[in-house]
Amino acid sequence: MTRLITAEIARLLSRRFTSIALIVLLLGLGGYQLIVNKSLSPLTGEQLAAAQRAYEQSHQGWVDNHDKYERDCRNTGGAPAECTMPEPSLATFTEDPTPFKEVATTTLEVSTVLVALGAFLIAASFIGAEYSSGSIANWLTFIPRRRQVFWSKLLTIIGFSALLGAFAAALVVSAALVLARLHGSPIESLTEIAAMGLRSVLAVVGLTVLGFCAALLTRHTAGAIGVLLGYVVVWFVRRGPLNSLAWAQRLTPWTPEAGLAAIVGHGYSYSVPIENVTPDGARIEWVERTVSLTHGAVYWSILLTLAIIGSLLIFRRRDVV
Repeated sequence: MTRLITAEIARLLSRRFTSIALIVLLLGLGGYQLIVNKSLSPLTGEQLAAAQRAYEQSHQGWVDNHDKYERDCRNTGGAPAECTMPEPSLATFTEDPTPFKEVATTTLEVSTVLVALGAFLIAASFIGAEYSSGSIANWLTFIPRRRQVFWSKLLTIIGFSALLGAFAAALVVSAALVLARLHGSPIESLTEIAAMGLRSVLAVVGLTVLGFCAALLTRHTAGAIGVLLGYVVVWFVRRGPLNSLAWAQRLTPWTPEAGLAAIVGHGYSYSVPIENVTPDGARIEWVERTVSLTHGAVYWSILLTLAIIGSLLIFRRRDVV
């Protein structure tokens, strides 16, 4: 088994698609640090001066016009609360740097999505290319023990995705830490961020396994991509045209993306529209509900177990030529 895994690791790392995907991911994560840098950067002297000028102009306009505006508003029957023109403040025209915790959390969420999708494609291509080229048949002729072959491939891609997810999480958090120190931003909640980074690795591994199983079942990389795109269309319809339908939003806890979001974010909040009929007519209220970390972990454990068992049974019995 060890020799099989060693051979699979060598094949995975020698593939051109793997190298290209890793380079694209690295460039994407590096490019996103420009946004992180902007979020953590305080306003420059020029920006502060521009904000001060805008504030002074707005305040002067308020001084000149607010009495007349409030008087006219009251004369037309407006309520006192509606007719009050608040005095502008300088804080309205300036923007404080985003807190480090918020920046690091958002960065981890973005990197998890990018790395998980990249790992999904790498895993799908890893097994899909063997079916497309016919090399899987030669490999099974050389080593006819299908169960060992299956597990060696799956364990290889799981280990690779776990290392990739851990490296990406450490990279983006370290970059955010360096930028925060450069800009003098207070650093807090490192333990929570580290825990979130570890959970993001689980999300990357989960999507990687699904990519592997989808490509194995469809016998082609494009088949796995088609499954992913098909689900994206379903997600778009549920979150778009069906957004105002209560039954569509009640399905959220049983969707894969909600489970992943609950795992990474230690819980996931969503809203369900509830229609209330009053004497004044129907009114829709949005009720917030939460998917727990435990729910997401159990959901994905069952999903991956079913996907792996189904793939193994089919791989053991199906003709692969």
